[in-house]
Amino acid sequence: MFSRVLPLLVSGALLTGCATDPGQKPDDQLASAQSALQSAANAGGEDVEPSMVASAREKVATAESMMTEERYAEARRLLEQAEVDARLAEARAETQQVRDELGDVRASIDSLRRNLENQD
Repeated sequence: MFSRVLPLLVSGALLTGCATDPGQKPDDQLASAQSALQSAANAGGEDVEPSMVASAREKVATAESMMTEERYAEARRLLEQAEVDARLAEARAETQQVRDELGDVRASIDSLRRNLENQD
């Protein structure tokens, strides 16, 4: 009986040890999330998607708190989410900028057409 229980206890102890291992500190993910937030800000993401950028900033702040508590796995997940949020805000801001520029180009084309029509 003991010979059957011992391997189960050892396996359980190993699994418990792995489950509580916080892993490595997610410094790379933190840097990536912060870089994504800066890129979003530079692209105008705070104007186009202010709630998304604010959410990403909150996630980074929460993740930093978790890192001080050595809750690295949870912090890593939050940092990944924050980076995705920031990248999406950046992409939407860039899309809006392209739309605005396209509107300007169309307005110029319309103006040129009117000028050409008036010359005829």
